Amino acid sequence: MGRFLDVAVIGAGPYGLSLAAHLRSRGVDFRIFGSPMGAWKANMLEGMLLKSYPWASNLSDAESRFTVKRFCADRGIFYNDTRIPLSVETFITYGEAFQQHFVPMVERKSLVALEPAVSGVCARFDDGEVVHARRVVVAVGLAAFRYLPPVAGRLPAQLVSHSSDYGPTESLDGKTVAVVGAGASATDLSALLHERGVSVSLIARARELQFVGAPRPRSLTQKAIAPASGIGNGWTLGICATAPQLVRLLPPQLRARLSNTRALGPLGAAFMKERVIGRIALRLGCEIDGIDPSGGKAHLNLTTADGSKERLAVDHVIFATGYRIDASRLGFLSPELVARMRTVGQAPKLSSHYESSIPGLHFIGPAAAGSFGPVNRFVFGARHPARHLAAYLPAVLGGRLVAVDRQPIESPVMQ
Repeated sequence: MGRFLDVAVIGAGPYGLSLAAHLRSRGVDFRIFGSPMGAWKANMLEGMLLKSYPWASNLSDAESRFTVKRFCADRGIFYNDTRIPLSVETFITYGEAFQQHFVPMVERKSLVALEPAVSGVCARFDDGEVVHARRVVVAVGLAAFRYLPPVAGRLPAQLVSHSSDYGPTESLDGKTVAVVGAGASATDLSALLHERGVSVSLIARARELQFVGAPRPRSLTQKAIAPASGIGNGWTLGICATAPQLVRLLPPQLRARLSNTRALGPLGAAFMKERVIGRIALRLGCEIDGIDPSGGKAHLNLTTADGSKERLAVDHVIFATGYRIDASRLGFLSPELVARMRTVGQAPKLSSHYESSIPGLHFIGPAAAGSFGPVNRFVFGARHPARHLAAYLPAVLGGRLVAVDRQPIESPVMQ
């Protein structure tokens, strides 16, 4: 079996990289597995603008030095904390630079199975390697939890997809497309497809699309009434953003309401409003009664806002219908292990140390939102588990320390 590794980190997105950077700074014996910023590169639209402010989109290193602001200064990229939106391309490049500096040891392999072991967790990878770890931290993103409503079930694969299926969108060129949803994914995708020359209709049950307000100077009174936080304005969101350990102590029903508060969505990005309203064919206040595949097209049966019936034929339907955290959707967890795991709804129920009811198995990122609240759905939330676990794990493991060889960060070109 070989020796036990102290910590295995599964996933190399913002949460996994942030945790690994903190563990490395502490000299913890760990390995990290995954494709650096892989989901961002494969499942985020080219040309998309992040809905979160640039100042709230930093990965976390031990000294909080390698920020988006510093990266942009080094690269000569225009930056403003709030008034210049951050493109997904810039964010991915920033994440890759963070990884190269702080976590160069990422192992690009995929997890196949997790199994409980006598003194930890056994992880099996696609190249056949078996890793025995005292602690495994699962830091996967949202891709595994995408939600397609039942009405999509009758459609063949070539006629239906989820918004997370797209980085590049060339496969949709020349087609007529219906995008279903009212949030940022739906509005971003509709605008970007329209600007590519794709004939697109946006269908939503909402009677009006909501967008984040454009950034503007706020008075002292406005700031006092609704202080800014890394996930939105207001005292409630501020507590969620800064005190996830406190949120964990709240009753489950209250945590669920906080995670689905109207202030978090569905909301389009502020800078997308003018690219959607008046430009995209909108069918708002519509219910989809059914979708029939026929003649190579999807025929949507709609009930409109005034109660009339309409039938829309398109070449493809994209559901921008979000995500639902469900531990059983993680294919590397066996049904037996899932059945043993305590849950909040269908998400893992976690201790204050992000540990599930399976000893040695921790979850951070979106899978932790059921226990620690909505900040775990945002890049801003990566700092919380990174700092906490980097302090907690060495204390409980008592493992050996390893030498840390890291080059200093070069001084930025601009301040």
